[in-house]
Amino acid sequence: MPFLAAEPITTLVPSISEGILWAIGASPFAAFVVIALSYRWFPKIAGYLAILGVGAAMVLAYVTLFNVIDADGGIAQYTHEWFRAGSLVVNLGVRVDGLTAIMLVAVTTVSFLVQVYSTGYMAGDPGIGRYFAYMCLFTTAMLGLVLADNLFMLFIFWELVGLSSYLLIGFWYHRPAAAAAAKKAFIVTRVGDLGLLAAILLIWTRTPTHTFDIATIQQVAANHQVAQWVITWFALGVLAGAIGKSAQFPLHVWLPDAMEGPTPVSALIHAATMVVAGVYLVARFFPVFEASPDARQVVAWVGAITAIMAACIALVQTDFKRVLAYSTISQLGYMMLALGAFGYAAAIFHLFTNAFFKALLFLGSGSVNHSTNTFDMRKMGGLRKAMPITFWTFVIASLSLAGIFPLAGFWSKDEILLDAWRDNRALWAAAFAGAFLTAFYMFRAIFLTFFGDYKGGEPVDHHDPENHFHGDPAHPHESPWSMAGPLLVLAVPAVAVGWFAYRDAFADFVNGALPAVEESGSSFEWGIAISSTIVALAGIGLAYAVYYKEWVTSKSLREGFAPLTILFENKFYLDRLYEDFFVRTVLQRGWNRLLELNDKYVVDGIVNGTGQLGRELSQRLRIVQNGQLQTYGLGFAAGVIILVLAVFTANPL
Repeated sequence: MPFLAAEPITTLVPSISEGILWAIGASPFAAFVVIALSYRWFPKIAGYLAILGVGAAMVLAYVTLFNVIDADGGIAQYTHEWFRAGSLVVNLGVRVDGLTAIMLVAVTTVSFLVQVYSTGYMAGDPGIGRYFAYMCLFTTAMLGLVLADNLFMLFIFWELVGLSSYLLIGFWYHRPAAAAAAKKAFIVTRVGDLGLLAAILLIWTRTPTHTFDIATIQQVAANHQVAQWVITWFALGVLAGAIGKSAQFPLHVWLPDAMEGPTPVSALIHAATMVVAGVYLVARFFPVFEASPDARQVVAWVGAITAIMAACIALVQTDFKRVLAYSTISQLGYMMLALGAFGYAAAIFHLFTNAFFKALLFLGSGSVNHSTNTFDMRKMGGLRKAMPITFWTFVIASLSLAGIFPLAGFWSKDEILLDAWRDNRALWAAAFAGAFLTAFYMFRAIFLTFFGDYKGGEPVDHHDPENHFHGDPAHPHESPWSMAGPLLVLAVPAVAVGWFAYRDAFADFVNGALPAVEESGSSFEWGIAISSTIVALAGIGLAYAVYYKEWVTSKSLREGFAPLTILFENKFYLDRLYEDFFVRTVLQRGWNRLLELNDKYVVDGIVNGTGQLGRELSQRLRIVQNGQLQTYGLGFAAGVIILVLAVFTANPL
């Protein structure tokens, strides 16, 4: 079994060093190791070590991006044999192309700014060293997932992302809600991961060379070198994993509860790590979904249902972060819809722009919480004057999310609408309705939080051992520069990063990751752009009329649409279905009943049956021990006769 063969297998290598690619993932991992070993003694330096490790990875990610651009989106792959056992060959390898380069930049940039922000937000928390160790591990896992050139490595980092999210969501594990949210996220995503694992095993057994190599699997699917049913079931297994990680219907229920973790964790999960991993996975295997029209349609409709459902639930949320959480689910649905509508480039473009304005939104919500000690919008209001940087950057991010020209979200959202229009008008209608709902619920949050009269925030509980709030909620103030600075930095790409799509540059760049199959392009159509802008402005106008001017009160809207309001507030009853029916009825009661039956009929049956068997045998055998000599003599004579007959039968004279 050779371990790490000396010579790498290299394909289509532009001027990209293998060492740089490995160093991108190794930098935050080194920071994790150092912090984990030293934070108990030197907790104050943990944040600086995290910034250094992730910052180094960010610099190398930009170097990689520029090299891939110079190579016109070329591909570099370095693979080393790890071990083999019979026909099973497992490699360790890294691959970079346009898709990888974009993901590396998004992950490292957002992660770096979140680390900087965290030094202010988490200041005074007794677990700050542990926090930064987990954050570095989380970043390492996502970078490893993006760089992996084979499914075996990808699955290892895929599960490490799940473990890291569990640790961070439950960071304040003394709080029952945080512990429960961490367990819920971990268990629900495992359901999808089971589908992904089954897909990996299926494709390995069916490919001609029994390979885990992603590029080879793409080519096999594109050329239909395996049966169509194999391609379809493999694609559906990949989609199952993506549904779990990217919180798509029907496994979306874990993500809103994940808000129990620290707000910078929410920003990292929602913007550039865990939840985008599922979209990345489907995009990486886009040729497989192209080869299976049925699986591609499932992707599109899962995305459409998720986008609309999550947007509807966001309309009635009162928790600032939960509005953003359902917004994330909805936007991820947009990306899935695009992938199902042949909008590969549009989906990745929206993922890229979403990384920046969604990180800005979550960090903005953390800034508000830092000042008011609450996420309840009913206890906010009037914060725009006290927190001008937070207010204006949040408005910029919201306008970008709503798709207002010329901000980043306008360009990527319109690409999705255009691809949906070309592929399926029903999908386009769903995406169009989602654009209106997005603009409405985001500006509802803005008017409730930053306008009107201040409601006083949440009083500080000084007896809470996890409390690290040192301000006065009665007098809100702008956050320190360690928090406000990243908001200003993120506002720049939230405005301008969409301009990268000029003349289809983005589509041409990321399409280089695809084999020779039908590639999705991008363009610009005034009809789509104007209509989507009008509907977004209509959503903003309705929020203005209801929550600022109160020409129509929110109470009257709730009463007028009471059945829908109840449905949305109960999250379409899916949480109740899972928790009350599956968990409490099927699993708890059903499992307890199964154990009871097993104890009664299996365990007791074996024990009692053994005793009964002994009694029955003894009843049969006791007749030969009756004390009568003539019976014993008869038995002895019969035995002798049988032996004599056996001997003469075996050896006749």
